Amino acid sequence: MPRIFNLQRLITLSAAFVIMMLASATAWADPITITTGNPGNTGTDNVLFNNPSLVHSGLVVQGDFNGSGAGFIVDFTSASGSHMLGVSGGQAVLVGGAGNIPFSNATVQLENGATFTKLILNIDVTNGLQPPTQVQFTVNYTLAGGQVFNQVFTVDTNGQNFFGIEAADGAVINSVTVQGLNGTTFSDINQWRLGGFSPQTEVPEPASMLLLGTGLAGAAGALRRRFKNGSNK
Repeated sequence: MPRIFNLQRLITLSAAFVIMMLASATAWADPITITTGNPGNTGTDNVLFNNPSLVHSGLVVQGDFNGSGAGFIVDFTSASGSHMLGVSGGQAVLVGGAGNIPFSNATVQLENGATFTKLILNIDVTNGLQPPTQVQFTVNYTLAGGQVFNQVFTVDTNGQNFFGIEAADGAVINSVTVQGLNGTTFSDINQWRLGGFSPQTEVPEPASMLLLGTGLAGAAGALRRRFKNGSNK
């Protein structure tokens, strides 16, 4: 008796196989790197806080760019103190606002789901803290296959320090949160630079993955029929 061919089960298994293969190809990648010291400005654009049409104090502080990032808007928020932020003179200087001075937390991200691949910043911690002071970076990023992850770095620092964060292997950065640890607070974070700008991209939906699985099932069915016809000759 010929074996019954369960097409629906094959479609389901094929879709699951595709998702598993994509996940296994990317889930174990480590595409985010962080460097201490000034990594250089190549491929980045300076955040500007001089556009009068943007918000420069409050629960959200906005900045923009006049180079490769022209047209993108960057948002800064804080989860410390009153959550208020502001800006100061100098090179893209972010400071705490009323009730959040000094501040110990700041998140940077582009508006409208846009992403970037490189971030440079310079942290000035408050005076009087004994080394080693610690800063934690939480990087939310998306892999080329669409999977979203958080990666956490804890770095010892003292005084004025540059840091560079960069994504590789097709990954893009959605946001970066800077958090002072063990009582470390910030007088300001300055010289913000971003690079590798990209507008929001579509992530493959489950329906698309199912269609891909259906295509694989069809190919499997065609191979099965060819094999069967060949064996009957």
